[in-house]
Amino acid sequence: MNVPVTVTRLCHGFSIEVTPREARKIHRFSDHLRPGTSVYVTYLANTRFSETVEAVRRLAAEHMRPVPHLAVRAVRNERHLDEQLAALTGEAGIDEVLLIGGSLSHPVGEFDATIQVLRTGCLERRGIRRVGLAGHPEGSPDISEEGLRQALKDKNEFAADTPMKLYLVTQFCFAPGPVVAWERRIRADGNRLPIQAGLPGLASPATLLKFGVSCGVGPSLKVLRRRAGGVLKMATGPTYCPDALMTGIARGAIADRHALFRGYHFFPFGAYARTATWANAIAEGRFTYNERSDSLEVRP
Repeated sequence: MNVPVTVTRLCHGFSIEVTPREARKIHRFSDHLRPGTSVYVTYLANTRFSETVEAVRRLAAEHMRPVPHLAVRAVRNERHLDEQLAALTGEAGIDEVLLIGGSLSHPVGEFDATIQVLRTGCLERRGIRRVGLAGHPEGSPDISEEGLRQALKDKNEFAADTPMKLYLVTQFCFAPGPVVAWERRIRADGNRLPIQAGLPGLASPATLLKFGVSCGVGPSLKVLRRRAGGVLKMATGPTYCPDALMTGIARGAIADRHALFRGYHFFPFGAYARTATWANAIAEGRFTYNERSDSLEVRP
């Protein structure tokens, strides 16, 4: 299988993120996305949960597939968790969530890790059938490498004993090398969970640098700086395009038939419409692959 065919396959069922505040600015999601597209509603510490519920309700009404984030460190206890799940499933009939630790330095209640929420049984009781979990190809500022390895081991063990389908959504990177190496490493350690590879959207390099630093993205930031022509040019540089990242992950999947990459997940960072339109073109195969520059040129 060649690179453009694999890129199209991985992009066919792509997912994308939107914050509750961004959602309010979008007139119609269907202007940019096909029905059934998975749209993840991002957790932000300064956003009310009711705003997440409203975004989920809108997405469902517009025939999208809403996947709300649940930040376990922002949940007080099991009762609070059940109340949130009841609101989400009752308003929009969701059956999928993304469980994350959350960007809080200290938990507000009794949950400190996603495995604790998984073990409560609340998700199954509320009809959740699919659960996304965070993957960290370049590590995490909040968890040690050994802690990440143990957490992934625990989640794989849990996945073997639950009817729910668990999968990984990676943090965004700017180079394929760390992502491909990480997939091979965790697979060698026993991971069997399928992987959605996180990609930055078509935002400005300056915006991506800001989010990359704040989210703990490490070595691949050098690639962004190099492609943008240096830090001084980033403020006025052209829009970033993740095509080389996509083709690199595709080559990794081609080189190893046991690789667990199953799709792409986009973090648009405010460039929702531009990212969604571009991703749709790639998913539909409306592009030309330039092997020399390792780029994807979208066709009308």
